[in-house]
Amino acid sequence: MPRTLMFTDSPELYDALFHFKNYARECDRLRGLIDEAVPGARTILDVACGTGEHAKFLKHHYAVDGIDINERYLRAARLKNPEGVYTRADMTDFDLGRTYDVVTCLFSAIGAVRTYERLERAIACMARYVRPGGALIVEPWYTPESWHPGGLILDGEIGPDKVYRMSVSVKEGQRSVLLYQYLRGTPVGIEHYSERIELGLFTRDEMTWAFEFSGMDVLHDSEGLMGRGLYIGKHASIDRLLHADSRFVGSGRTA
Repeated sequence: MPRTLMFTDSPELYDALFHFKNYARECDRLRGLIDEAVPGARTILDVACGTGEHAKFLKHHYAVDGIDINERYLRAARLKNPEGVYTRADMTDFDLGRTYDVVTCLFSAIGAVRTYERLERAIACMARYVRPGGALIVEPWYTPESWHPGGLILDGEIGPDKVYRMSVSVKEGQRSVLLYQYLRGTPVGIEHYSERIELGLFTRDEMTWAFEFSGMDVLHDSEGLMGRGLYIGKHASIDRLLHADSRFVGSGRTA
């Protein structure tokens, strides 16, 4: 019989199952957006950085630090980007003592806040670490109307081990609930993991309001890095004084 655990937070398992994700291409796209929004940017804080796959490519062009709630993921991120400073913290409340040219929150990690109140807190907290003239870049989870419950199977490899993840998703109010079952075949048997993840389904208006609440004007890029879009925010008062980019000035609504 397979050995059953309540949940898994293995960075090796995470990277194995998302091997199909083209981080290099995403980072090339992200660099273009950063060059446009913050010319000359040199520093990035990656919030909810996970295992550090984005930093593995971005570190060649920027000094990249990160925060994440999962210490095992942070250990993996430190190995991929030894020059970075990685801190265990919640994205809604962290204290780093410095600002960055760009703050990012990618791969829909923002959905983990689950509620609009925590969304506001997270965006406001991240915005505090964006230096004047810098940018906050957030990759959203699905909106309520674009979320369609269903099932999916992913597979990957960890050395000689084969791993599989079967998922079933449901909608509960304004949240998507992802129910995961993992199987990992090893030379001595089969390991079985299960996991339940809840992600908030926020509308485009709610995402925009959260940026405005933090004092930022926001541009919405509908394509983003992998088809889920991006929100790019800049401190409103600074942009209006400097007239740096007319697209970020005014109503705060999407262009």
